[in-house]
Amino acid sequence: MTGKSESPRAAPSPTALSALPAAPAVFTGRDDEVAELLGALDPGVGGGSESVVISAVAGLGGVGKTALALRVAHVARGRGWFSGGALFVDLRGYDDVPVTADQAVLALLRALGVGDADLPPTADEQYARYRGELSSREPVLIVLDNASDPAQIAPLLPGEGGGHQVLVTSREVQDSLPVRQFRVNGLSPDASRELVDRSLRRFDPDDRRVANEPDAVRQLAELCGHLPLALLIVSALLRRRRQRPVSTLVGELRAAEDRVRALRAKGVDQYGKELSLRPVFDVMYARMEPELARVFRLLGQAPGDSIGLWPAVNLTSLEPERLEPLLDELAAVSLLTPFPSGGRWVMHDLVRVYARLVAVEDPGAHEEVAEARNRLLEFYRQLLVSAKAHVEGIPATAPHDYFNTRELALNWLDSERTGLLDIARWTDDEDKGRPGSLLIALYLDSYLGLRRAFDDWATVTKAAYEAALRVHDASAEAKASSAHGTALFHLRRFEEAETTQRRPLRLSTDSGDAEGQAMAWNRIGLTPRALKRYDDAIDAHTRSAQIAAEIGLVRQASRVRMNLGAALSDVGRVEEAYDVFEEALALHVELGDKRGETIARDSLGITLFKLGRHEEAVTAFVHVLGLCAESGDWHRRAIVWNRLGVTWNKLGLHDEALRAHARALNWFVFSRDRLGEARVRANMGSALLQLDRAEEALSATCQALDLYREFGNEPDIAELPNTHP
Repeated sequence: MTGKSESPRAAPSPTALSALPAAPAVFTGRDDEVAELLGALDPGVGGGSESVVISAVAGLGGVGKTALALRVAHVARGRGWFSGGALFVDLRGYDDVPVTADQAVLALLRALGVGDADLPPTADEQYARYRGELSSREPVLIVLDNASDPAQIAPLLPGEGGGHQVLVTSREVQDSLPVRQFRVNGLSPDASRELVDRSLRRFDPDDRRVANEPDAVRQLAELCGHLPLALLIVSALLRRRRQRPVSTLVGELRAAEDRVRALRAKGVDQYGKELSLRPVFDVMYARMEPELARVFRLLGQAPGDSIGLWPAVNLTSLEPERLEPLLDELAAVSLLTPFPSGGRWVMHDLVRVYARLVAVEDPGAHEEVAEARNRLLEFYRQLLVSAKAHVEGIPATAPHDYFNTRELALNWLDSERTGLLDIARWTDDEDKGRPGSLLIALYLDSYLGLRRAFDDWATVTKAAYEAALRVHDASAEAKASSAHGTALFHLRRFEEAETTQRRPLRLSTDSGDAEGQAMAWNRIGLTPRALKRYDDAIDAHTRSAQIAAEIGLVRQASRVRMNLGAALSDVGRVEEAYDVFEEALALHVELGDKRGETIARDSLGITLFKLGRHEEAVTAFVHVLGLCAESGDWHRRAIVWNRLGVTWNKLGLHDEALRAHARALNWFVFSRDRLGEARVRANMGSALLQLDRAEEALSATCQALDLYREFGNEPDIAELPNTHP
């Protein structure tokens, strides 16, 4: 605790005090927070008795509250705002024996020049003397650091005397006191990197490791959760191992069973605090009531970086009206951060690591954790079934409709995406054999395809396939390998996709699963078509359509026949393809299958174009644009705008064609579809040439050729894939 005098008898009260510890030696990335706090302390803002006199900074242990408060205090003093001086007391609120207000007031009195011989005998009289000393002074800034209880703060607030201000730091919000509350979170990635760099180069100006290993430093900051204390710890570790690269420390932290405990270094920081993270979290956990500790442990199991109310309800098996006050309590002690819009909470990465660790270390928590994860899996599975049906335009096929509209389903999928991807990859020892996580991976296919998240799709389907192998579930293995093959197809990894799709065919044939065989043959046909092996594609799709028709899979058979029609069109059998698409369109309209209708009308438009019936093709494409807008399929909409531009160019409507291609280009660039961008730039070149804008046409064509080199082919409108896996 600072603020003590060095002798039993202090000199008379000085006109100004300077009892602040030194400003932080390494400080970065808090410009907004510093500006906000200075705005609250500024004596020229608010004015008079209406001005805020108590500012409180709350945040997770190790987030840098003390450094922020001292930075602000020194800047405020430098601006001459507190001519009466500044006082500082470390209340050690989270030590085994915190400093009481009675102890703190003695230190403050001594700092104000009241010697031991002049101290009043009782606590009440000491507080009165403290307030009296302040009342006769010019404005004083009082920094009460590391408070854990309002009872440590309230007696130390100034009484009479204008302009005094109090700055409090705590891991907990001070909602019982008349404070202006501020919250402070982790640093940005850039500020994290800068903090490590400054820490190293202050020790050794020639240390260039941050500049030389930017990727390793980025990973190190992520492993530290951008928490300043953790970053200072790894900086100390790196200073001690001066000759070793940053990447070695990254590897050690990744391999650590307890990353929170691994974040420790010898010695203390500038303010005498231990360079160790685990004790900071242990103190907070030890202060929790049993029910709150249980909720904390279970919330740590949540996948992703945030959790909504209903997933939290399922994890904890508590009703919302009982759970929400506990979530508020965790937010109040900085272990959760609520979204500004409400309904979701973020748990800091290192806090989540810690919550999972204490659940593992407590043998009594193992069963509750397993049950909680099962509840969460089932919750997500049920909602995913409904969401998938909406994405595919067939909500009536789901046993329960939880969303009512496709927009609501997509909004939910977007908000839960990170968590769903994480839960689909639950493959650790604790989750071996869980069919739920495997099914979640498979239910995400339509959504990830719509969002063009093919890398994510490939990752989760691979995890699902590996899980199926572990539990020796042949049916799940077939579904997972089929889904993985489809993801590889969309990533244009065609040879891998073809090999992968042969597995479900073999498995479904061995088990006598006719539906599985039909779907497998359909997917097998897609890759040969992409590789221009049209006979193989036609054979595979024909087999699929025959099996689907024999077992009564009407909708599926129709979609397979559209794939067959596309392959027939590729080899010049356009009239046959047209008949297939017309028949499919009538069926999908009758079934109310909007997705099937969209694909059928799009395919008809392509076929009409090939038949030279360009005006009819325009009508078909315009209808498809409306269906895509209705369903939110903006990527297909971009493809159709491109096709419409080609068709208008054929009709001599070159300006209209160019505008259509420009619309398509914007969406392709936005969605990072470089092959789509290549196609549309090539078509823009054709339209520009027709408009006698030769230089622009040449530029567009050259850009297209550069993009096409990434793929090794230059497909025209007929080759744009219109496939239905």
